[in-house]
Amino acid sequence: MIWSQHPSEVKCMILEALTDDKNCRLSNAAVVSREWQAVIEPHIFAYIRVTSQRIAQLNAMTQRNRDHCDSFDSRGFQTSKSENKLILESFQSLFTALATWEPNGSLTLDISLYSTSDNEHAFEYLTFIPDATGHQVEPMSIAGSEEPDLHRWETTALGSIPPKGSLDRLFGHVFLPIKDERKCWAQTPKVPAVTRLEMRLQTYRRWETFTVSQILSHLPNLREFHYEIWMQWFPEMHETWNGSLLELLSATEGLSKLTIFENSNQQYPLYFLKQNSPAHAPTIHLSRKLARVNLGVEVLSASFMVDAAEFFSECSTWPNLSHLTLTSQLLVPTTCPTKIMDLFQAAASAACHMPKLKMMEIWYGRERLAALFKYEFIPGRLRQSVVTWRATWDVSIQTRVIEAWEGVVCSRGGYPSGVDVVFETVNEHITSHVDAIISLGLSDTVLRPISLQQIKREQSFVESLTA
Repeated sequence: MIWSQHPSEVKCMILEALTDDKNCRLSNAAVVSREWQAVIEPHIFAYIRVTSQRIAQLNAMTQRNRDHCDSFDSRGFQTSKSENKLILESFQSLFTALATWEPNGSLTLDISLYSTSDNEHAFEYLTFIPDATGHQVEPMSIAGSEEPDLHRWETTALGSIPPKGSLDRLFGHVFLPIKDERKCWAQTPKVPAVTRLEMRLQTYRRWETFTVSQILSHLPNLREFHYEIWMQWFPEMHETWNGSLLELLSATEGLSKLTIFENSNQQYPLYFLKQNSPAHAPTIHLSRKLARVNLGVEVLSASFMVDAAEFFSECSTWPNLSHLTLTSQLLVPTTCPTKIMDLFQAAASAACHMPKLKMMEIWYGRERLAALFKYEFIPGRLRQSVVTWRATWDVSIQTRVIEAWEGVVCSRGGYPSGVDVVFETVNEHITSHVDAIISLGLSDTVLRPISLQQIKREQSFVESLTA
């Protein structure tokens, strides 16, 4: 039977199977006919990846199909001094090209910065993958290393340590001369087409706050910012690091969705610290700044850099907030139960000032520990709200906390005794905060799924060193 004689339902099934097949070269299929082209091209151009060397050809390559693009990935920069000029020129060229794009629905700009040699030798487990449909991280294949001693991890009493030279390169700072950078951004046009910005964990190098702030300021229609960063592990740098994050939070004002995730890996800093160093404590200033700056936000998630207790201490009103996810270091078995109940009660008080709140998650996770306090508003039920405690350890929710959350229901016109309380035990073996995220079933706003897969791959490699 020729193509034209197939029923329309069968045609749709065939084309859908083609677009779902990861082994199919869609560019070849798109030239079969105009009908096939109309269906397949939106899939081909939904995601565009461009390196610094190809930015000049971007508009020529996408002139006809840019309306199909949902996600745009800029990658491939270096961070040595000789490449600083290239970074600035690449940003300027990229934004100049994108400035000609008309705002049309949503467009994601996904910025990654790495060297093509980053995933060689000591860090062979690293992957640099688009955050787009059809892309996922392959599980780590553990095999005996044949690398010379220069690239092998050192085994110590505290754990396995990567080579210092490789670590220095991987986590290098992106130092751009401030004078040159100011001049560059002053000559760079704004890009109204971009509505969502991603800067993910696969960028191990540390951006300067000024650079990130300038990127944000040049995206006037930006609605969402997903920012994943690596923890600053040197204690003497914490004050400066926190100060830069305070500056960055000011630049996020006006967004509808903001996610900030501070990641850590205990193996990386061992070479410098020579001791196990816990993640630095969230600061009061960062927590309260986040609460004050983003009053109009609809979805807000901040992990590890802030603490929920300090966030809730701000007497603010969040008229649009529907989903809130925060971490708190109070959620450990050694914390006084009264302090934990105070936190949950403070969360209920804050929720009374969030008239559109549908979900609140307060969580914490590390090796051998995972805990989540979750509130969900479910209209249409007799009991419209559910409070869930899910953890590796037990806690008793006091009456005052339940009454506080019943007050939230009443403030919305619900009935007293309108809260279901659920207790669930996490039985899985927790080896890191990533395991905690998975076992607790946290929402996708915490961390991009592709980043979660990358951290799991990294974790598998590190665990194999001591197997």
